[in-house]
Amino acid sequence: MALERQQGRNSMARIALTLVIAALGGFIFALFGVPLHWMLGPAAALLLVGRFLKGKLYWPVGIRNAALIPIGYTLGTSMTAGTLVEMGRQLPAMLLATVLILLFSFLVSCLVARWTRIPLRSVVTGSIPGGLSQMLVLGEELDGVDATIVTFFQVMRLMGVVFLVPLIALSPFFSGGAEAGTGAESGQGAHWSVGLVWLYLIVTVASAIIGRRIKLPTAYLLGPIIGTSALVIAGTPAPHLPAPLLDIAQIAMGAYLGLMLKPARIAEKGRAVLAAVVTGLALILFSMASAFVLTALHGVPYLTAFIALAPGGMDQMGILAREAHADLAVVTSYQMFRIFFILLVVPPVLKKLFAARWFRWIERWAIHHGGRSMQSASIKKKGL
Repeated sequence: MALERQQGRNSMARIALTLVIAALGGFIFALFGVPLHWMLGPAAALLLVGRFLKGKLYWPVGIRNAALIPIGYTLGTSMTAGTLVEMGRQLPAMLLATVLILLFSFLVSCLVARWTRIPLRSVVTGSIPGGLSQMLVLGEELDGVDATIVTFFQVMRLMGVVFLVPLIALSPFFSGGAEAGTGAESGQGAHWSVGLVWLYLIVTVASAIIGRRIKLPTAYLLGPIIGTSALVIAGTPAPHLPAPLLDIAQIAMGAYLGLMLKPARIAEKGRAVLAAVVTGLALILFSMASAFVLTALHGVPYLTAFIALAPGGMDQMGILAREAHADLAVVTSYQMFRIFFILLVVPPVLKKLFAARWFRWIERWAIHHGGRSMQSASIKKKGL
């Protein structure tokens, strides 16, 4: 018992230290006027300080999960009956955008595999812009895929999107992109009451728990989105959350992101870092180009279209959409569609793809032109 109490105190001390560093990072970024400072500041501070305080920093995933619930509520308030009708109208565009970015990521993966000598199937799995946790699990299940490389590419992509997309979206280039009359204003005019507080607290927490039980992707985010949306569509008023609560949620997310990246886990990380950065940047540029098409097809404001198609997590893009006054409903719809498409369609497709004769030919082409593969001992030789 004494040992357990001591371990508990040590964990609390490490969490407190992590929180202090994260909050300081957010405060410093706020002083410099950096967009999304309460999320980017903690992530940058812990990413830099973490290498000097190895083993002394700790941020449980449970805190991150709790922070996703109020963010899920905020995104869910943008869903109305009219939004659902518009989602149905834009469903072909959602499918086309998702398929195109997946095809583009495959093309980039082939080039990166040839250049870096990293096994193609590991690069392909690591470059898919899906949910981080789902892609990491998939990387562990597929034969011939190095889970460490998948983790590295996915985390680097996410970090690149988290830092670059806000700087692009909130830059002077989009100075005219503050969009009035968006879905973010659905709760305007409503005020909190004791009944509403308890209603939404119970519904969002219960939705998160149920989502986790039924293995919903990113359950602590999607569950509250679905639960809140159901109440809003039923006519229940959904007031805005207090700004300090969302700031705390951003700090919790930023702290988690800052401690995710551990470059020392991968050999020859210099080339892998550059390859992951190039891949993430290529996906961002492709999203920027695709946003012009979405704007032309459906009249969606460009800023909203860019955030909706950005290859990041729905939680980060949802926060960005709120900060940029973009249409939360459109951003949430496109990001959610991509998550479910990748969850349901991509795993069986990848398994068939890796077994296809033409894919093995591309693998041999990459190895022949790039030299010997940069494989870890954990990679299986099957199929190569």
